[in-house]
Amino acid sequence: MEQLPTSHEPPAHPAHPAEATSNPNSNNTEALSPSPPPQPPTALTPGPRAQAFTTLYQKTLKATLSAIPYDAFAECFPHIAAEAPAALNAYHGQMVSRLRSLALDEFDTILQERNVVHHLNALEDIIADARRRQRSYPSPPPQQPPHTLPPEALLNAHLAPHLASQQSLLNAKLQTVESQNAALVQKIESQRREMEGLVGDLEAAVADLEGAGDLVGEEGEKLAGEGREVLGVLGS
Repeated sequence: MEQLPTSHEPPAHPAHPAEATSNPNSNNTEALSPSPPPQPPTALTPGPRAQAFTTLYQKTLKATLSAIPYDAFAECFPHIAAEAPAALNAYHGQMVSRLRSLALDEFDTILQERNVVHHLNALEDIIADARRRQRSYPSPPPQQPPHTLPPEALLNAHLAPHLASQQSLLNAKLQTVESQNAALVQKIESQRREMEGLVGDLEAAVADLEGAGDLVGEEGEKLAGEGREVLGVLGS
């Protein structure tokens, strides 16, 4: 029995779905969110002096506002005080409260604008550092009371400033005299050199005169001899 030939066909593969060749353009840019605002600076903690300053201002403000009592305020408005005392009392309280609020707000504004707390805290640091330095150095020895000092020390203490001023004055006068003496010494030396020059000139002149006298004497003797010879010739 013959079998019919069977044809082996390759199995049919399912077709792959076509992929999109292009994608639609999408805008990926996102809006940048603004940076958060900086944190407000931390308020400085008031030191002892800053607290004392604030307390003093509050006490002074309280004392000032307490000088406006309701009775004195009502005397300014006698008709309203008689007709509506409750309303006037409420208005007085509101006015005092408003004045207190305005004064405190203005005080806080000045503290912030002038940086008062920071400067007072810096003053605290300077004082603390000075006290620490003072404690680190040995304390000076106690001074002797003035009434226990000897008379000589008390006299010197009283006369020392006057004597110092007089000594300065005398030193100035001494320097002036020394400069004048130096000028006089230079003048005397100059005059001495001039006199020595004149004496030398006079000695030279005297020497010349002496030489001339000797020469005249020799010539006179010659002339006298010649005169005697002439007289002898004439007499013979």
